[in-house]
Amino acid sequence: MRKRTIAIILFLTVCWGTSHGQIDIPSNPDFSDTTVVHTLIDSSYALSFDDPDRAIAFAEQALKLSEQIDYPKGVGKAHRELGYSNSVKGNFEEALSHHQKGISQSQQIGDTLGIISQLNDIGNLYKKQTQYHTALEYFFQALELSETQKLDRGIASIAGNIGLVYFELENEKKAEEFYKRALEINQRMDNRHGMSINYNNLGLLYGDQGRYEQALKYHYEALEIREELGYTIRIANSLNNIGRLHMQQENHEEAINYLNRALVMNNDRAPDLTSIIHENLAKVYYSSAQFDSALVHAKKTLELSRDFGTQLGVKVGHDLLSDIYSARGNYEEAFRHQQKLTTVKDSILNKEKSQQINELQTKYETVQKEKEIALLEKENQRETLMRKAFLAGLVMISIIGFLIYNRQRLKINKNRTELENIRLKEKQLEKDIEFKNKQLTTHTLHLVQKNETMKELKNKISSIREKKGNGDLSKSLQKLRNLVDYSFSLDEDWKEFRLYFEEVHTDFFDALKEQYPDLTPNELRLSALAKLNLSIKETATILGITPDSVKTARYRLRKKLDIETEENLTDFMMEIEKREIGEKS
Repeated sequence: MRKRTIAIILFLTVCWGTSHGQIDIPSNPDFSDTTVVHTLIDSSYALSFDDPDRAIAFAEQALKLSEQIDYPKGVGKAHRELGYSNSVKGNFEEALSHHQKGISQSQQIGDTLGIISQLNDIGNLYKKQTQYHTALEYFFQALELSETQKLDRGIASIAGNIGLVYFELENEKKAEEFYKRALEINQRMDNRHGMSINYNNLGLLYGDQGRYEQALKYHYEALEIREELGYTIRIANSLNNIGRLHMQQENHEEAINYLNRALVMNNDRAPDLTSIIHENLAKVYYSSAQFDSALVHAKKTLELSRDFGTQLGVKVGHDLLSDIYSARGNYEEAFRHQQKLTTVKDSILNKEKSQQINELQTKYETVQKEKEIALLEKENQRETLMRKAFLAGLVMISIIGFLIYNRQRLKINKNRTELENIRLKEKQLEKDIEFKNKQLTTHTLHLVQKNETMKELKNKISSIREKKGNGDLSKSLQKLRNLVDYSFSLDEDWKEFRLYFEEVHTDFFDALKEQYPDLTPNELRLSALAKLNLSIKETATILGITPDSVKTARYRLRKKLDIETEENLTDFMMEIEKREIGEKS
């Protein structure tokens, strides 16, 4: 009781100090140093989301004091809080550095729970950066440790995070599997907060699949728990999700009702959620032809997204405003927002590619370092054996030992030269493959962007043609539309794409045609795009058809290839290439 009272006094003192621009730890003989450390860490945790700058100040004081008194547990916890608070601020590199130091410290003192927590934090960090495959690596490490320690609450939390990543990767089957695993554990523990998160995620998943009745059931269950627990922002989130479901079913009045309730409940507490609610209101008003109301909410979405630097929200805002102004006949404003939309798309695309390249570069450098370390270890082992042989030879006879030594040295030099040549060849081969992969990725992205632009141009031409009655203008617009349609049917883009594709995946088409000779040219194209793991939307853009047509074409291709419904088409295409390479080797 005495220590708790001291900790509370210290917490209030420290809070007062930071609010006045400084932190002064009181000098009191009753305070133990570790109590001060834990109070500073608790203070950092309490402020990490609402005031990350002050949280960082507390954690830095905790780290400094822990190092002074040689308290490893405090060092590890301080690094974790510094990692989390920097993550909230968007300082990715700094957050990652602190979490890695925290893991290293936890490993030294055998703090398994600390390791699990920070592996999970790093996974969330990479998930925010949309580096989903790296995020999964850390989440699965955390999950394996949690299972070893039989930590049910940790398993449920991490399984939910893995489900979220699979949801973003459009692997709905895997997402559902991990969501339900998390829900089953939380139900068994009667963890109401965890259950509400799982219900919410399952509702979003089923909503995207068009299973609206099931989705609504889960969202209402999440809402009931959140109202019971009094989680204001999460209540607003559930109301928004229910409104979105009604919007998808074109129940406009119900949708507007729930979305307005969400807006009032949130009351700008979470600006990112406010932006999403305004976006949904703009969409439902646009769908019900209430363009003035739609315009108000679309502008609010754009304004909030700009304030908080959310590029995706800015993109959505410009897209909505372009459609709304076009529907109102204000083509000048519609065109202006369309231009800004193109600029934002380019910016997002460049950022995503930069993140992918950085992730690949990191993995490549790690592999190279591991190879270099292994090679150095082998060289050290050889040198040790060499010295032993040399000394043994000296004991037997110095002349024989000298000859053996020279012979071994010549042999090692030769081996080193050969190893160096092999390494140089491997490096060159890796560079060639990386360059060809970049060419293929760049060309694929170019096709997607070009066809998206042509599709948007075609839609705008059709929209203007319907609104304008002038005969000559209508004919001119029709000719222009025909030219756009013709651009979708050109084979030149496909020939160039195939050239880049076959440089990277040399034997893919030969293997596919050998095993399935009845495949048509269009089915071969679809197979290549599936091999690259492109989404249905990206595939539709490249082929110049609708997403529904892509789904139909994929279904027919599955039938022709005799693929089971649950088997992933991309995995099947990768297996085709692996089998061909295996047979050749």
